[in-house]
Amino acid sequence: MPTWAFRATSRSGQPVNPITKPPTDEITVYSEDDLNRRLATAETDPRDIEVEIRRLSD
Repeated sequence: MPTWAFRATSRSGQPVNPITKPPTDEITVYSEDDLNRRLATAETDPRDIEVEIRRLSD
């Protein structure tokens, strides 16, 4: 099963992670459905989110 590194950065400088408060955060995504959901959410996020995705495994 493929996995991806999903990095989100707020272009406005607002926190992406509400707990640690950085404007950039990265997580590992374990399913294509979850990856697609996160991409769709980032498109409409008011913080102007920039997304970088790296495939970690096949």
